[in-house]
This record gives sequence, structure tokens and C-alpha cells, in this order.
Amino acid sequence: MSDVIDVFKNLRKHVLAGVSYLIPVVVVGGIFCGLGVAIGGTSPWETQGTAGYFLFMLGKYGLNLMPAVIAAYVGYSIGDKAAIGPGLIIGQVAQDSGAGFLGGLLAGFFVGIMVLLMKKVKIGKNFTALWSIIVIPSVVTVIGAFLMEYGVGSAVTAFINWLTAFVQGLGTSNLVLIGAAIGVIGSFDLGLFGSKAQGAVFLAMLSTIDPATGMPVMIAQRLLLTGATASTLPPLICALATFLRPKAFNAEERESGKAAAFLGLFAITEGAIPLALADGTVYTGCVVGSVVGCVCQLLFGAGTIVNWGGLPTLPGCTNIPACVAAWVIGIVAGAMFIVFFKKKSNPSATPVETKNAEVSKEGEEYNLKF
Repeated sequence: MSDVIDVFKNLRKHVLAGVSYLIPVVVVGGIFCGLGVAIGGTSPWETQGTAGYFLFMLGKYGLNLMPAVIAAYVGYSIGDKAAIGPGLIIGQVAQDSGAGFLGGLLAGFFVGIMVLLMKKVKIGKNFTALWSIIVIPSVVTVIGAFLMEYGVGSAVTAFINWLTAFVQGLGTSNLVLIGAAIGVIGSFDLGLFGSKAQGAVFLAMLSTIDPATGMPVMIAQRLLLTGATASTLPPLICALATFLRPKAFNAEERESGKAAAFLGLFAITEGAIPLALADGTVYTGCVVGSVVGCVCQLLFGAGTIVNWGGLPTLPGCTNIPACVAAWVIGIVAGAMFIVFFKKKSNPSATPVETKNAEVSKEGEEYNLKF
């Protein structure tokens, strides 16, 4: 039981180990999604056979691997190699059941702890290999997949329904409150089910046409752009923070910041995940900046008919200068929050952050530098 207690005492260490393996997946997947949108327009998935379609789908496949990768390597950090197979499988179940990245993260801890507990079962020497190679992965996989399919996935779906009802019930009289709510919901999970839940509502509203103009009603356009702002700003906030105060980040985080700058231009919010998960101040700064940017976006009155954030939304924007101004204000607000409140990075004090992550009780280590 002491090993399980140690897992909870070292949650951050295990998350950081998983994130270190996740970084290449997020960066490569996000880059190809962004290139697909840049080349193929805002709906590249609708034009099969084009370069935009190929690049976008390539990136989508990469981003869809995030739950499996984080589950496998958080589990690996806790329970060693026996956790990799169950982590990959249960993480994919999380992706398919709607639990997404957060479900994958939970799956990683479940897998790692289950493997630790099953390793304590005393087995005869003749069955040691059978137990570790076949029995442990199989038992952990079937139990974890069942819980994910019929427990966590359903809970996340219920949460999405609640978010949808919440956003639908908001009035239009208090723009500051609405902008703050959109900023929080659209950024707190860094591009996952929260932003998708409210995005579905705004997209549905976009089908309401104003007879006077033949265009979607203006409030729908404004809400759509505000939701896009919440998904655009977090990576750009991270990028600016690493540029303004590089000494507060280790070398790997600074490289992630450079990638986040590109990803943010195409509203690939997942570009902020490696930095935000590694430090609560960075995560809070992403949410703060998104709230400020979304409030400004609604107050400035710009809207869009393009269901995408970042640069691709500008061609359908009703007021490009106002839109960009709101983005700049939100990015600066979030980055300055991080600059003022983030503690200085100390590479020598925390080996798991910049050097090696201990991935097993026995002391096996894996180099996390790329």
C-alpha cells in the first residue's frame, strides 16, 4: 500500500514523465493539422484527394493518439513495462468513448497502480514470466477498458450535456459574464470536450439567418468568434511567456513554446498542453488570458462565419482589426500573468523536469531529452 501512496505523492512526476513522451505527438499532429487548414481551407476533411485533406488527416491521426500515449507512459512511469500495453488500449478506449485526453490521463494512473498491486502477488518461479507478460496486462486491460467504457465515458458525456445546457441558458445582456464563461469553458481543458461542447451550440446558432442580411444572426457570429478565441489563445500565451521570460522555463519547455506559437496561429489548442500540464501557473495564465480575450472579443463586437480559430477565421471575420486587438490583449494578459507569478525553473533541482524520469521502483531510467 505504501507504493500506491507514493504514486499520489508523486502525481506531478508521473504526469511530467507522460507529457515528455507526449510532446512529439502533440507537436507533429498539430503541425500537420495546421498545414492542412492553411493549404486546404477551413474544411480540408471535405475534399478527399487533396494535399490539404492528406495533411489534415495525418495531423488528426496524431492528435487522436494523445489519450493512448499519455495513458501508456503515465502507466509506464508508475508500473514499468507491463503498463504500456494496457495503457495504449485503455487510452484508445478513452478516445473512442468520448473521455478524451482527461480520460487517458486517468487511465494511466489506473493502469500504473493496478500493475503495482498485481506485481505484489506472490507467484511461483515457474509462473513469473507468464504472470508478468500475460496475466497482468490482460487483467488490467479488461478491467480498465470496462470502467472506461461504462463509467468514465458516460460521466464525461453527462458533463458535456451539462456544459451545453449551461451555455444555451446564458442570456446576452451581460457580455462580460458571457465572455468570461466562454473563456473558461473553452480553455480549461485546452481544446478538448469543453470547447467542443460550446462550439456545437454556437455552430447550431449559426444556422439562424437574419432575413435583413441573408447572413447568420450577429450574436451567433460573435459567439462563434469568441469561442474560437478561447481555443486560439492558450498556445500563443505559452509561446509569448517563454519568449519574455526564458529563464523560467527549461530547454525542453522553451522548444515547446516555439512549436506552440505556430500551433496557436491555427487554433491547435493542444499545443499548450505540454507547458500547461507541467506548471499550474502556466495553466492558470492560459485560462486568465483566454477569459480576458473572450470578454474583449464580445465587447468589441466582431464576429465570424468561419467555424475555426486562428488565422483561418479572419477571411470570414466582420471586423478583423477588432478581432486581432482582442487576441493581442488576451495573449499579453495571460503571458504577463505567467511572467509575474511563475517560479524560476531550476534544472538541477528537479531531474524529472529536465533530465531523466524515474519510471520504475527499481530505478530504471529513460532519457526524456529529444
